[in-house]
Amino acid sequence: MHSHQPRTFDQMLIQLILLSLFMAPQQEVKPYHSESSSWTGDSLTVYIFLNDECVISQFYTPELTRLFDTYHSQKVGFTGYFPSPSSTPDRIQKFGEAYRLAFPLEGDYHKDQARRLGVTVTPEVAVWDHRSDRLIYRGRIDDSYVRVGKRKLHPQHYDLQEIIDSWLAGQGSAELEQTQAIGCFISFTD
Repeated sequence: MHSHQPRTFDQMLIQLILLSLFMAPQQEVKPYHSESSSWTGDSLTVYIFLNDECVISQFYTPELTRLFDTYHSQKVGFTGYFPSPSSTPDRIQKFGEAYRLAFPLEGDYHKDQARRLGVTVTPEVAVWDHRSDRLIYRGRIDDSYVRVGKRKLHPQHYDLQEIIDSWLAGQGSAELEQTQAIGCFISFTD
């Protein structure tokens, strides 16, 4: 007789991560210019995927504001996307006001941008280099979260800041750099 053992949280999390990799079809990535942030030429765009109901998205808003304040005058654009049908324009606006986000926030209800950039959780960032016309980074903002529900007191790696600094210094990898973002999964079935 076969006994069925309950799965642990870590096992379920790994299954969800693997499942999300197959649910978000990878497409050829092309630059996107919204009306609210059209950066071209010698510039960088940070696409930030958020969910107004995700506690981890809420946690990162001060860091995102700090990064925007530091870099927006240095040819680095920021645009926030909300890939959830429940994030209505009114809720997105209220989220931006409540967390004092100064960069443009837009809905991505059909997940076109999330699919295009290969993003699977919120918060997650994708960084587009307009110099080389390619995606140079996709992943976490920093390593504050070890897993959902477990946060470090002090992050040790500031991945997004390091990518931006490297780009501003004219350095960087020829390959797409990626880290695993920890957060709320984007549903590609709704």
